[in-house]
Amino acid sequence: MAFKPLVDRLSRSRTVIRVKALRNQFVYKAFEYRGRASGRLLAKELRDAEVSRVCFTVAFNVPWVIDALTKAWEMRPPGMTLVVVDNSTKVAAREAIAQICKMRGVPYLALPMRVEKHLSRSHGTAITWAFHNIVRHLKPEFFGFIDHDCFPVVPFDIPSKLAGKAVYGRRAYATENHVYKAKPDDRHWNLWAGYCFYRFSAVAPYELNFEPRINLGLDTGAANWAILYSKLAETDVAVASVEQRPMTMAGAVGHHEFIDGAFFHLAGVSYPERPGYHHRTTEHREMLRDYVWNTYLGGPAGQAVSDF
Repeated sequence: MAFKPLVDRLSRSRTVIRVKALRNQFVYKAFEYRGRASGRLLAKELRDAEVSRVCFTVAFNVPWVIDALTKAWEMRPPGMTLVVVDNSTKVAAREAIAQICKMRGVPYLALPMRVEKHLSRSHGTAITWAFHNIVRHLKPEFFGFIDHDCFPVVPFDIPSKLAGKAVYGRRAYATENHVYKAKPDDRHWNLWAGYCFYRFSAVAPYELNFEPRINLGLDTGAANWAILYSKLAETDVAVASVEQRPMTMAGAVGHHEFIDGAFFHLAGVSYPERPGYHHRTTEHREMLRDYVWNTYLGGPAGQAVSDF
């Protein structure tokens, strides 16, 4: 334990941060190269189908959430074509998610299988892969990314939010919860990678990178601060509102997020073992699934899977 403060200081040093960044860049480039032909093929299929407004979600090991998201999109399509890119580490999950997408007519692509211990980096590099291997070849009018547990629950039109704007989404600022100690006048920010949308023509010149930058106190998507967000004027950005609303389940009252009053965000369902999340037991996850279906999706009759 006596060495922990020294280890912490070393991990925050600029040299260590640079070395880790180079290592991560090398690992990512190897990942980006794998399966890129399948990404280009999907881009061609979307282009042939005249898809010009596309929203990607990154699936990760929880088929019931993709089941709920694809059903919600079917019931209340928010003006963009949903595409699932599967970053799951479990073969059974990939098979189930692929079947759900097939059943609902949702384009699906399995990303190259890999092991990435850093959850935010795993998510960020999956999004970056989709941008470079699909979006850049599709060249849509608008594109974006949404968390797999963020469901449209009332009518909403995402493209309208991009009228006259370069980007739209939920804004995140540097916090003191990470290595970087935010100051009152800190101007670092990024769009949260779970709800971010772009006008392709406005961002095409940039090599977008959705990895986190913990040294700046910012999570997934933060690498785009230096690449894109720091170069935008405030008038280029449409910012989504976020509010906490009560949710009663099994007699207990909790809170979940609503984005722009239209998207219900569960948060954390991929990581039931992760500290700070409360979806840790099968019973709780079952109640959560039933709450989503009964409250927003017309009941369990439309479910394709029942995993927790």
